[in-house]
Amino acid sequence: MDLTLESNRILLMCFKKEDAYRIAELANNEELANILGLPHPYKIDIAQEWIATQPELIKMGIEYPLTIIDKQVKEIVGTITIRVDNKNNKGELGYWIGRDFWGKGYASEAVNRMIEFGFIELHLNKIWASAISRNIASIKVLEKSGFQKEGTLRQNKLLLDTYEDVDVFGLLRCDYIK
Repeated sequence: MDLTLESNRILLMCFKKEDAYRIAELANNEELANILGLPHPYKIDIAQEWIATQPELIKMGIEYPLTIIDKQVKEIVGTITIRVDNKNNKGELGYWIGRDFWGKGYASEAVNRMIEFGFIELHLNKIWASAISRNIASIKVLEKSGFQKEGTLRQNKLLLDTYEDVDVFGLLRCDYIK
């Protein structure tokens, strides 16, 4: 499946094998590892293995992992995915932006386009996301996109030998349609 979603400044596109180098370059960042739990150092083989699984996930409608590409410079700046729970008609949103591109609105634009895809094209009833409680930037992105905080999972994730609280956010189709 060749899925491409477009918005004002970005394209969300399926990964190609050659994208592994760019993903490894972007993901190999200590700050990202610290808030997302990505492996560090992030090696090329990790990216290659991850990308290799994606066509089947998309084909099965289980997950839609996409690159976030700046249309002007034609460069990958991050990734976004929605993992579909068909039994409960909901999707889990996940995303990250390369450190050099933080604070430029890429996450917000990608999240808003993926929300539209989830509700309009996948017909989901709910989209949810989580963020480490200290990841204020990601929380702002979610709140700005209409997500409501549904709770905090205390000491829910072990990152770098520290138990981290995780905030959970949800957006319902009925609230999005309004």
